[in-house]
This record gives sequence, C-alpha cells and structure tokens, in this order.
Amino acid sequence: MQKKLFTIVLFVLSFSLMSQKKNNDTQSVITTIENYFYGYIERDIDKLNTAFDIENGTMKILSKDKDGKESFQNEYFKNIIPKWATKDAMSPETLKKCSLKILNLDITEDTMGVAKIEMKLGKATYIDMLCLQKLNGDWKITNKFYLAK
Repeated sequence: MQKKLFTIVLFVLSFSLMSQKKNNDTQSVITTIENYFYGYIERDIDKLNTAFDIENGTMKILSKDKDGKESFQNEYFKNIIPKWATKDAMSPETLKKCSLKILNLDITEDTMGVAKIEMKLGKATYIDMLCLQKLNGDWKITNKFYLAK
C-alpha cells in the first residue's frame, strides 16, 4: 500500500513540475510574441530586438518579377527591424484599432515552438506563422512568413 501511495505521489509531483515548466515556457513565448507586436506598433527597437533572433533569423517576403511570377526571398531580421523601428509613428486612432490574437501555439521539448498569430494594424490584417527557438535561455523568433488580408 505504501509503495502504491509513494508511486502516486511521485507521479503527481513530477507531472506538476513538468506542467509548471511548460507554463513558464508558454508564458515566455507569449511575452516574445507580445514584444514583437508592441515593438512593431510602438516603433520600439528594443522590444523588437528582444523578440527576434537578430543575427540569423529570417523572414520570407513575397515578391513578383516583372512577368508577375511569385517567389519568396529571405530577408534577415537585422535588416528589417531597423526599418520597422523608424517608420512613422501610428496615430492614436490607428493604435486603437491594433490588436494581437494568438491563434495557435505549439511548444516542443521546451526548445522550439510554432505560433500562428493574427495582427490587426489599423485597416490591415496579417496572419503570421512564427518559428521560435530557445536560444541561450531566451525565446526568439527565428523565422517568419505572413499573409496580408
């Protein structure tokens, strides 16, 4: 009887610890996504730099050649982030229309994750697919592609 009780207590304790670690990672990933969103709408380069893997992270950008053929190009975040941070400030009216919704979040092995988010930026709506990795203990967006609606 004591052996069964000990096994049950050990199982519950280990499940609780695993759940707590998963919750911490989930909250850290959400914070990373929020730093991206608020950094973008506030034009805050510090928040953006905190959210993204500036050294090696990339974004897929849709382009069309002169014949209309579509393709994707990789652009490094280190080249994109300064452009985002120096855009004209959004008006208070536009900021009121901005929103972030995390549509799906999947974290694997506490080291990598995928998030599907919806960002409303004034009249524009974007669906972003974000790949995230835990780098040196911090969650960073390492890859992004998007759909403008």
